[in-house]
Amino acid sequence: MARYAQRMIREKLETVPGTAENTTAADAILGRNVTLRNLEAEYQQQDFAIGTEGAQGEDLNNIHSGAEYDVEAAFGATTTVPAYAHLLQSSGMAMADDDGDTIFTPMPEDAVIPTTTLQLRNGALMQNVAGVRGAFSFTAETGRKPFFRFNRRGRYADPVPFVASAHDFDGWPRALTCTPENMFAFTLGGQHFCVTSFNFTDGRNPQVDAYMNCEGTTLGPRRVTGGMTVKWPGLATKDILTQIKNGVTEPLVWTLGRTAGQIIQISAPKVQIKYAGEQDINGDLGVTLDLVFQPTGAGNDEIEIRYS
Repeated sequence: MARYAQRMIREKLETVPGTAENTTAADAILGRNVTLRNLEAEYQQQDFAIGTEGAQGEDLNNIHSGAEYDVEAAFGATTTVPAYAHLLQSSGMAMADDDGDTIFTPMPEDAVIPTTTLQLRNGALMQNVAGVRGAFSFTAETGRKPFFRFNRRGRYADPVPFVASAHDFDGWPRALTCTPENMFAFTLGGQHFCVTSFNFTDGRNPQVDAYMNCEGTTLGPRRVTGGMTVKWPGLATKDILTQIKNGVTEPLVWTLGRTAGQIIQISAPKVQIKYAGEQDINGDLGVTLDLVFQPTGAGNDEIEIRYS
């Protein structure tokens, strides 16, 4: 009998985009808040004029499969390459080595975004979904482990019988908790802020087979936006209202970890802040700010994720 606890996912980078790879237990993803999209489609009522009342059948269009899930923002087990690097790559982020650090930055518009094979496993069946790409977001909150959320889509795959397999996640690193002893920095324009939450999203919406004669998953335009809730600084420290009114942009840096090999940093060269309202932070006056991550003149540099 299939059990709900048997649900899990595997993902493997494809050598040829759109050509399925065979996955193994080593490709399993340590995910949480997992939603399997075994079959998604647009249903269209046939609505023929047939001379009688009553329901008619519905046609299925744009059939596809996918999944959504969270992965802790952890560092690599033995190197600076995180275990989920292929998920960031297939979300339109280019991976590079920077003197031993692993960095991810947005890919150019004309670059071919890598794809993965996603195996959906639920105890009753398996599906090997090829050509998977997706959107992603990031969330960090006080006292919790930060995580990426991945929204993955690919071509529908017919189900195959479930084959039980042992999976071992002991080698999958856990993320550090967002606490003062682990947080190295959170600055905007070089100014330290006391922060309770920080998040961003790439703003993309994956679509499968957007063209009638060309296969593939497209992600749509990238627009990185986010938000943060911070303790409202004194006017002499930082005049955030005037900066908001004048549309000022400043660099932002979020760094978790203090030990080499266990550090993740998210930085952006030009961030515009927008007023979203005041907050009561355990009696302190706080403010929630929306964030717009803008590229420099060089382009494709509005955000960087660095593991060091």
